[in-house]
Amino acid sequence: MKTDPLFYELFQTAPQIYFELLQIPQPCPYRFESITVKATEKRIDGVLEPTEPDQPIHFIEIQASPDKEIYWRISREVATYFEQRPELRGRAWQAVVIWLGKPEPKKDEEADADFGTVLLYDRKNKQRLYSVDIIDLLGKLPENSLALNILKPLIVDNEHQVRQNISNWVEQIHTTPGMSPDVEQRLVMVMTQLIEEKFKTLSYEELIMMLQLTPFEETLTFKKTYQRKLQEEFAEKLIKMIKRKFKFAESTIAKIDTRLRQLTLKDLENLFEAIFDLPTLRDLNAWIDSRLPAQPNEPSQLANLQN
Repeated sequence: MKTDPLFYELFQTAPQIYFELLQIPQPCPYRFESITVKATEKRIDGVLEPTEPDQPIHFIEIQASPDKEIYWRISREVATYFEQRPELRGRAWQAVVIWLGKPEPKKDEEADADFGTVLLYDRKNKQRLYSVDIIDLLGKLPENSLALNILKPLIVDNEHQVRQNISNWVEQIHTTPGMSPDVEQRLVMVMTQLIEEKFKTLSYEELIMMLQLTPFEETLTFKKTYQRKLQEEFAEKLIKMIKRKFKFAESTIAKIDTRLRQLTLKDLENLFEAIFDLPTLRDLNAWIDSRLPAQPNEPSQLANLQN
């Protein structure tokens, strides 16, 4: 299932879900960020940054399929994060890999990567890197847990259970104190999309009828989410076209990718049509520069890419 973006949407909408899921106290309000580190132009998908300076930073990686490099990758991301933010060095931090149904490692992989036991410790021998299974986590939550309600589609076995319980799940989201209508709607969206991903025969239209909801596509949340999704899709298609057309180095492609994601959906659509009329890297950069908002007191994006 393509559930990674849904989890990051969930943690961005309601950061408290992360702490509830791991059953650890939330010491202060947190904000969720997706951060690009400049040295490698790599994106850290999930970082929960505290609003109070004496609380730990949480790095999150959602992993649905076997990946022998996952622990090395998240360790590199943490190191680069602090390398580029020297003022935060010394702050407490924790990294968590959340597995969505990880398989058992094959025998020839065990020497390279044990999918559940790779750990990092600080100087006081306190564990910093955790590997957890989402199903195990959900099984430990109380029945009235908000996290459990939203993620119930991951642990139910059939459509009949969905039909019987979906109204109750949504009702518990709506009756959770302290949430705005927009947050409630976004959480319901995450839950219904999880259902769609797992039970392919249940269409979104049928879910709407079952819930008697305002069609999500008519809400402002949907419009923003759908537009963001289209922007991602257009950016990915454009990067593939740019790779084939220009044969740039990967470092240059990474920089262009970062800049493309700053363009509006309309600009991306226009570039999709214009790309074949841009013969050189300079022409492509100039086209993008003309559509990006000006950044005062910074060198031009074109100069940065040419270097």
